[in-house]
Amino acid sequence: MRTFYDNWLQMWDQAAAEKKAARKSIHEDELEWVSTPQDRRVALLIAPETGFRTWGTASMLAEIPVGWHTGKHKHGEEAIHFVEGEGFSVVNGKRYDWKTGSTMAIPFGVEHQHFNTGSTTARYYALLSPHLEHFVGIHRTTQLEECGETGSVPDVPASANGLDDEGRRIVLHYADAPVRRGAEGEKPPVLDPNKPMILGDTEGMAKMAAHHKSEYVDFMSTRKEMNDFKVFEQEFSGILTDSPREYGGTHAHMEAILYILDGEGYTIADGEKIPWRKGSSLHIQGPQTVHQHVNESDVPSRMLRAAPGIRYFFERMAKNEFPYLYISMRQAVVEGSKAGAS
Repeated sequence: MRTFYDNWLQMWDQAAAEKKAARKSIHEDELEWVSTPQDRRVALLIAPETGFRTWGTASMLAEIPVGWHTGKHKHGEEAIHFVEGEGFSVVNGKRYDWKTGSTMAIPFGVEHQHFNTGSTTARYYALLSPHLEHFVGIHRTTQLEECGETGSVPDVPASANGLDDEGRRIVLHYADAPVRRGAEGEKPPVLDPNKPMILGDTEGMAKMAAHHKSEYVDFMSTRKEMNDFKVFEQEFSGILTDSPREYGGTHAHMEAILYILDGEGYTIADGEKIPWRKGSSLHIQGPQTVHQHVNESDVPSRMLRAAPGIRYFFERMAKNEFPYLYISMRQAVVEGSKAGAS
């Protein structure tokens, strides 16, 4: 007689088949735009509803017309990156101004609403985990007001520093975000192409940063306090950049989601070539997906990197079984090493 244990023995193969069959990327021209009480125009990017096998997380792209505001609602923790436009948000009764490139964290269960005060349509990219929250029984979205044209601006106090009354950062402007740049002059470690370097987890990856990307712009982290953000469930780590006509490092880790802000190229993920361009979004499935990004354009590629907080819970716990791996370095470091050896 078949038992529950027989099912458990087959779960790994079942998950592998589901991941292979799932979508790996989506582009803006494939999106299904809808209107909701919250957003005049919104579309899901990487989400279970669009054919991706995520770890309970969904990403979406929304637009706020000129002179409009979104609805007011509250739900689980959310991370937001304003791709275009300018305006402000009222979060828990306080005003936070934003512009193109600003990044925002909405704490769990806090009322919030966004207003477009600019002369062009505002667009924001958001990361939430309604499916994961529903699975554990804590998801509740409460709609308080619907989106529409703004008659009068709310008379609420403005945050002077982007922090709320509890000292949590709500918004960070792009110009204020720390920037780390690759160091071609540093001597890289020697890698065996047939034996990946075991970094263990994301903290271990930090020591390879200069050899992995030409530039990092740091936003937030669910593992530690960064830029005064205190996030737990959603993370916009920052923006990863590869130089024009160059490839980045090859590595393997738990789930991540990438949104292409600039550039055009492709990603090799577990041997599959996935093309992308500005407006594309990629899903790196995990738990140990080997991948490398290649920029084929004449401009730097800029990828907004997102990850669910649950990734790091499992990363710390399972790093002996599924450690973070580093396999090869970015092109400038590889070619610099060859030139130094000649």
